[in-house]
Amino acid sequence: MISKYIDNKELKRAIEDGKLKPFRIRKILKDQGIILASTNSEQIAEQVYPILWGNCDIEKLSQSLDDGANYIKSSVMEMEIKDSDNIMDDLEDFFGNASFGMTRYGLSAVSRVNDDKLIVKLRYSIIRPGRNEFISTQYKNTDIIVTKVSKEKAIIDVRQASTSEMKEINKFLEEATRKDAAVHTRHISLQVLTNENRVAFFDEFIKRNFLDWRFETVTKVELKRYEGSEDDETKELDEEEDSALSNLQGITSAILSGTSIRNNSFVQECLQNDFYITTMGYKFESLADLREVVVEINFKYDDLKIDICKTYEYDSDADGLRLHPAMLDVQEEILKMFQTAAYEQYTEILERQRQEAL
Repeated sequence: MISKYIDNKELKRAIEDGKLKPFRIRKILKDQGIILASTNSEQIAEQVYPILWGNCDIEKLSQSLDDGANYIKSSVMEMEIKDSDNIMDDLEDFFGNASFGMTRYGLSAVSRVNDDKLIVKLRYSIIRPGRNEFISTQYKNTDIIVTKVSKEKAIIDVRQASTSEMKEINKFLEEATRKDAAVHTRHISLQVLTNENRVAFFDEFIKRNFLDWRFETVTKVELKRYEGSEDDETKELDEEEDSALSNLQGITSAILSGTSIRNNSFVQECLQNDFYITTMGYKFESLADLREVVVEINFKYDDLKIDICKTYEYDSDADGLRLHPAMLDVQEEILKMFQTAAYEQYTEILERQRQEAL
């Protein structure tokens, strides 16, 4: 949402500084029937300088800024109200009456979408003094999407920009539920799964069918020692580190061959030394259009988190894919698909574990 119109000189500076890529500006204008022949940042900046931009255009340009905050991050938990006549009415009242005074947030709205869904809209600003006005003050929205799953339980889907933001949301929920004893939160955590099932979650998640998307490679793995171990040592494999590439390639090969990731020698060694997987990053290729996405599934701070980490879009100028934030509506569709799959996989494994314990 744009609350202040930015002078074209500031927009021009953002383009010249490389914060707005020429191919994204060309695409936004092309959708409106305006064709730019130039591909150079300085030339593009000069050409768009005289244009009278509308608020919708400025919003699209803001979403297109090459900024990690423009990638969607999501955390999922459950809320429960026992003996509720209408859980959605009760949760609507809960959020509408909650106090956000001790947080960075202001409550914008509590909107009822239908009988089974409501959206709590929060808003805050990020100030970066001394920066280009186009990026010095950014207004961010955090949506809490509440979806009913049973008479007494709802899923809370928090769309946040950073890990620190989710920690603040958790503090708010803890304080709010302390004041309203009828409402209980339940974190979706690996801690309630057996050692075997913690690995099974990541193993079975990637074997699910994602319509119009094809798995390409594992981009990241984080591991942590089991509770009760002598230390809290962690291990991390990241594709940006050359030393980790061979192990990541080995895990990718295990997935593509249809076998278990636990058959990989590196994973076996970690499991034997009391480590378990807490995070896995995956790169997927779209079968419907020229696009790739890197998504991470992790359980940091005892919540199921699904993060869009990178998106690659086709640049006709370069005739290839370019790393750049996709528009938020595109990211939303992608995230929802992976979020649904991860939550379903977790609940399936948890139910299987309960049945095996009987």
